Amino acid sequence: MTMDETTAWLLQTAQAQAKEAKSYEEAAFFMALQTFIQTQAKRLEQAESEVDGRTWDHERW
Repeated sequence: MTMDETTAWLLQTAQAQAKEAKSYEEAAFFMALQTFIQTQAKRLEQAESEVDGRTWDHERW
């Protein structure tokens, strides 16, 4: 599984769990988890881009 596939799977699973939640607290937890997963995926992408950018910057070698 690639990172994108993993992120998509995590989001789908959290969404399904939120729909099946028996209480407000459980539903709120899984909704917050979805936000967390999206934020972490964005941060990972930004970090990967930063590494790529620094690698190609010959002035910082």
